[in-house]
Amino acid sequence: MLCGQCAAITVDQAGAPGHENLVSLGYVRSLPLAQRGVTHEAFTCGECGANWDYLRDRRNPASGWARCDRTMPAPKRSIDPPTVEAG
Repeated sequence: MLCGQCAAITVDQAGAPGHENLVSLGYVRSLPLAQRGVTHEAFTCGECGANWDYLRDRRNPASGWARCDRTMPAPKRSIDPPTVEAG
């Protein structure tokens, strides 16, 4: 479920603002995008956990915010210690 601030983000519009709870995960390296001069930055919302991508492409007015498919949190992994059999 999106928080109110994420629900208010305008998608597919270059220059549309995000909100203050979006945390940058860094730039995504992609050769085809880089060759066109496009930057791709991944974000996650600190409030609701929604994942967003932001594309900066001067030649495409539909670039900007887009929800991505990283909506489910990664499962927590635990490492169980090996069992020792008495013998």
